[in-house]
Amino acid sequence: MSRKPLLLTIDDEASIRSSLRAFFEDCGYEVMEACDGQKGMELIISRRPDIVITDLRMPGMDGIEVIDWVREFDDNLPIIMLSGTGVISDAIEALRRGAWDYITKPIQNLIELELIIERSLERAGLIKQNRDYHDNLEQLIAERTEQLSKLITAVEQSANSVVITDPQGIIEYVNPKFTEVTGYSKEEAIGKKPQILKSGKQPEQIYSELWRTISSGKEWRGELCNKTKTGSFFWELCSIAPIKDHSGTITSFVGIKEDITERKRYEAELFYKANHDELTGLFNRYYMQSYLELQLDILNRESKSLSLMLLNIDSLKFVNDTFGHEFGDLLLKEIADRLKHICGPEYLVARFLGDEFVIIPPLKTVEGNMAIQAEMVRNAINSVFSFNGVEVVATVSIGIVSYPEDGECVESLLKNAEATMFQAKKTGKNSIAYFTREMSSLSQKRLLLETRLHQALERSEFSLNYQPQFNPSSGNIIGMEALLRWTPDGIGPVSPVQFIPILEEIGLIVQVGEWVLWHACSQCVEWQRNGLPPLRISVNISALQFMRSDLDITVKRVLDTTGLAPQLLCLELTESTIILDSEKTLEKMAALISTGIRLSLDDFCTGYSSLEYLGRMPINELKIDRSFVTRMLKTRNDAAVVNTIIAMGHGLEMELVAEGVETEEQLQYLTQRNCEIIQGYLISKPLDAVEFESFVKEWPHTKAQTYNTAEGRCQ
Repeated sequence: MSRKPLLLTIDDEASIRSSLRAFFEDCGYEVMEACDGQKGMELIISRRPDIVITDLRMPGMDGIEVIDWVREFDDNLPIIMLSGTGVISDAIEALRRGAWDYITKPIQNLIELELIIERSLERAGLIKQNRDYHDNLEQLIAERTEQLSKLITAVEQSANSVVITDPQGIIEYVNPKFTEVTGYSKEEAIGKKPQILKSGKQPEQIYSELWRTISSGKEWRGELCNKTKTGSFFWELCSIAPIKDHSGTITSFVGIKEDITERKRYEAELFYKANHDELTGLFNRYYMQSYLELQLDILNRESKSLSLMLLNIDSLKFVNDTFGHEFGDLLLKEIADRLKHICGPEYLVARFLGDEFVIIPPLKTVEGNMAIQAEMVRNAINSVFSFNGVEVVATVSIGIVSYPEDGECVESLLKNAEATMFQAKKTGKNSIAYFTREMSSLSQKRLLLETRLHQALERSEFSLNYQPQFNPSSGNIIGMEALLRWTPDGIGPVSPVQFIPILEEIGLIVQVGEWVLWHACSQCVEWQRNGLPPLRISVNISALQFMRSDLDITVKRVLDTTGLAPQLLCLELTESTIILDSEKTLEKMAALISTGIRLSLDDFCTGYSSLEYLGRMPINELKIDRSFVTRMLKTRNDAAVVNTIIAMGHGLEMELVAEGVETEEQLQYLTQRNCEIIQGYLISKPLDAVEFESFVKEWPHTKAQTYNTAEGRCQ
């Protein structure tokens, strides 16, 4: 329901106000009355009317003053003047001051006044609409101007290049970032085509597809390699889209381009690092395997064959031991350079492992050429290498396999290649071997052992033997070494020399090593319950187990659970373990010592750089390797090594353990030099748990029978 128009009458004559109220209320107006100008102003302020009728002559504030005030208050509030003077000059003055119309008193025809009021209200409405329209238009213009200003500022200051072209691809606008990236000024770019940036590094199909896409009214996204004004190449991630008018006609194209040169450089660097060997710059094992898999797919489709060679540098360990690893690294890099030079860019040359390389020929290689290539490789490696005045000659063992005869997949082909290479080593090194079915049989046997090892723990196929350790001074058995044995069903006992390296290769050595630790400690406690004296037990720890597991936590858990006294447990570490990472090794050894156990260094003096770290490490025991013990009575050098180890151990307050003692002469030699602990077949072979318990209980009788030596040391 619409609101009634509100009319205000201002007149000092009540009769006139009353007649106006009666008439206009009948006409549908709401009417307010004021007897003078002051009261009229108050009503206007409190409730703005739609129209005002005021008398000219009134006491106090007259009609002219009311008109002046209303004009200041709201110049779109219609005001009609009632004039009873009959003087035309008064009416003119009222109109000049802002009255919208006038009528004389007495009012002869109120309908005429009604028409004047209707015209005035219509006029006021039109004025209001016009003002509102102009106000809205000004606000819209201000908003659009602000938006346009922001857009221009954003484009001009954008971190991305912005290019606008006409429908024919002629550049009409470029922003400052475009100038910064490309080196072309705005004046140089406008009027040209974007082809000025074309690098020639990408196929024409990309540009054809780009133009076809945007010409069809769609957006194109992609990466472009472009060229600056000075000729430098750079990469951009581009988004190019058409701009259309209201009818859908393309009027221009806009391209927004992000400089991704640094990102592409970083991606290339990551790709290089992921696929290349850091030391030699050759492709690494992972890339080589992926490449070989692709090559085999092609060969399968085309029913072709391929030969590859796997080669091992025979003398690298000797070089490292003699001249140090830095020298060895220089040798490896020079070998890699020679291989690349001999093979050329069509061959893939990769570093497979530390001192092993793989060479894969191009698919078009004629069968039989690999033999010639292998001979060229061997001759190149055999040539003298010279570094810092030192000359060395390297030798190489090469294994050659063919696909598909010698392997049906990448894994089997490489395994057989490695087996063939080892066969070349067995024939005297620096030789070339070809895969045979016999090698396949050996490879299959190894694969069988590997498969069975994965199930050995679950099937309870592992067991422990214990070799006694004897103290010549006291004449007592003071401990034993736990030795892992494996007897798989249907195969029979497998030598530790065969299965332990496989355990290390497939990563099971950590899990199996923990099993050994648990069972050895539990058995020691069981023997004590059965009446044996507290005997210490030595457990071998592989380098992999030492470096990969939280060994100190495992040891503490085993000791706490089994109840074995910490001082009765001795962990045997190899020299290869202590030189892997000296600082990390020291931290791990300190953590182990903190549990209260003992540490032994096994096979001392058979590895590299032992003396460098020995004085710093918390070692309680040195073990003299059986190879030295076996030869010490036959060669002066080995005797000197044994004497030196014993003297060194005593000087560092370490116990000495000699393993592999098999004759009374060896025993006498060692006891005369105060070697505290003897281990070997002279004392006993490795025994199972029941045999070991019986052996210790019967030891005094066995000792009297076996060791009635000169000087009475073993009585």
